[in-house]
Amino acid sequence: MSGPAQAAVEQPDSFAFDGEHGRAAERAIACYPEGRLASAVLPLLDLAQRQHGGWVPRAAIEHIAGRLGMAKIRVMEVATFYTMINLAPVGTFHLQVCGTTPCMIRGAGEVFRAIRDEVGIGPGETSDDGQFTCTEVECLGACVNAPMVQVNDDFVEDLTYENFAAVLRALKNGDDLPAGSQAGRRSSEPEGGALTLLDVPPPMRFDPAAVYGDPLAAAAEAPAAADGRPPALDGPRGGKADALARLKGLGPKIESALHGIGVYHFDQIAAWTPGERQWVNDALKLGGRIERDDWIAQAAALAAAGAGEGGA
Repeated sequence: MSGPAQAAVEQPDSFAFDGEHGRAAERAIACYPEGRLASAVLPLLDLAQRQHGGWVPRAAIEHIAGRLGMAKIRVMEVATFYTMINLAPVGTFHLQVCGTTPCMIRGAGEVFRAIRDEVGIGPGETSDDGQFTCTEVECLGACVNAPMVQVNDDFVEDLTYENFAAVLRALKNGDDLPAGSQAGRRSSEPEGGALTLLDVPPPMRFDPAAVYGDPLAAAAEAPAAADGRPPALDGPRGGKADALARLKGLGPKIESALHGIGVYHFDQIAAWTPGERQWVNDALKLGGRIERDDWIAQAAALAAAGAGEGGA
């Protein structure tokens, strides 16, 4: 077993941003004026980590320092301050367990026990198969839903020994991460649902006819907007669906769920309006990953390239 806290022994000789990571780096740098480019250091460290498989090598530290006109030690100071930046390889699933007071009081110890029992590692260790790394971190800002763990980019909340052990087994089996509350909580509402404003009467509906006469009153009676569900197909065109699981953050289970609501092709996803995206997010309990992983841009690019089931 190994830990992510110390710099990796084997380091690449060089590093440079490539492709979309390079374009994203340019966009981040462009947010700041000359003389203030050092403000882009954290976004660039994050991009380097994503490009390099989950950790930042020394060559990337040097490259970022050169791009931003910073001393290398200043970039290293930022990289070593934030636990979100890894200076050594981490597992496919980085289990960042909050150990701050609310989570500890609510059972973080049981979360660590589940990781030990299911994966065989503790804080600062990586499993022998390279699948899991466990790190204890400070408050991640989800105290109402304590205890919680950040798995890669997603929060998994309201944990017990049993339900987090089930999450780990699902990940070992190749299933999608069940992000969000494991207790059925909506957002950060109290257990059992919202408790405020339930007894406040609804606001009185404005009656335009009383003020402006019948024409505006008729307008107020116009049909309500659709519920936001995106247009559906009865089946894939030509009997062959696009490989929707090619989208980042969209696994086989979500692909099957999309088929269940009549979505089979990249161009359908690319055409979703904000309201339709929200409907899909809520209906499939995606936890906001449509926007987070930018499915719309991904789908548009694949649709334009003609990348379907047998596409490149």
